[in-house]
Amino acid sequence: MAEKWRKFKEDMKKKRLSGKSQKGKDVSKREITVQMLSADVSGKAQKYSRIGQREFVQLYDDDDEDLDRFYTKEEMTIERVKDACLKHFEPKVGNNVVCDILAGEQGPSCASLKQIPNMNLIYVRFINKSSTADAPVFVDDTDPVHPQSTTVKRKGPNSVPSPKKAKISTPMPKSLSVTHMLKLGKLINKSTTTIHLYGFNLADMSWSSSPRAVEFSVSEDVLGEGAFRKAYKAESKDESFAGSWVVKEYNENALDVIAESNQTLETHTKKVVQMHSLAQNFASQLKTSVEQNGMQESFGDCFHYGSVYLGKKGDEFVTVEEFVDGEFSKYINNDGTLCKNVNEVILQKQSVFLIFLLKNPTI
Repeated sequence: MAEKWRKFKEDMKKKRLSGKSQKGKDVSKREITVQMLSADVSGKAQKYSRIGQREFVQLYDDDDEDLDRFYTKEEMTIERVKDACLKHFEPKVGNNVVCDILAGEQGPSCASLKQIPNMNLIYVRFINKSSTADAPVFVDDTDPVHPQSTTVKRKGPNSVPSPKKAKISTPMPKSLSVTHMLKLGKLINKSTTTIHLYGFNLADMSWSSSPRAVEFSVSEDVLGEGAFRKAYKAESKDESFAGSWVVKEYNENALDVIAESNQTLETHTKKVVQMHSLAQNFASQLKTSVEQNGMQESFGDCFHYGSVYLGKKGDEFVTVEEFVDGEFSKYINNDGTLCKNVNEVILQKQSVFLIFLLKNPTI
């Protein structure tokens, strides 16, 4: 009986040890599950808000020809995860952002993979590069830093006092002019406009399910007007959308034409953003082709399309586009009619662009 009991305890011990070794086993990965969060905390709980649903993000290198390879635990680094998230979410957040990996919906930021509590679900947020200039620099887990031990000597009665550290000067707030102070004494009725933005992902052919609420200071003066829409310049202080933008609203004539075509404003505006994303992809492929063939010097600058978002301002659908400084000039009409001299370089580049698309039907 004693022998059976001893054998039973040994079997149970082996079972426990085998379970632990199984848990510590390296698991290779090809893709990770990512939940995108807002750039700032909000609410009483000071949480980062969820944006959209969870998405699968594929891990890969630019130099890796095998896109279906698996990455072992040793090959997984926090920089690899950040690069993969930046490439995956670029259609939604643009390329002027940095990726910050969080431990959860209340933070904090993770400096290494060891600080991520659960690799089965990774939380990320995207911060504008301009707002991270003064942010602390984190150390990657690929280059660990070992703290050096220091000995503290007890000061004797004859020891020389150590010099005092220089105090860091605190920046003083900017003084207001008399004109600004007088204006503050008046009632200011101007307020910001909240626009809910939706992004389109060309790779997945899908729209973001949850909008991003962004505040804009929209000018009352018309920046420009076309046959369908009026354009207004807008400014935003939001971290992810800081800078100048253009808000385009439909005029009365456009509302009648869209209604006659049996379309809603939402459907028509979504098509505008989708076609812009397609043109943006075409221009990116032309630039890649020019660089791969070593023709940067002869061809010069390639076409570039900025970011465009579907916006909902109250019950009205608008587009929010990147502001381009300079004078507007029209070179070709939407029916193919040239508006400028055909010998101009930009028109010749447009012809090359068209031929490039015709010769690459698989694009």
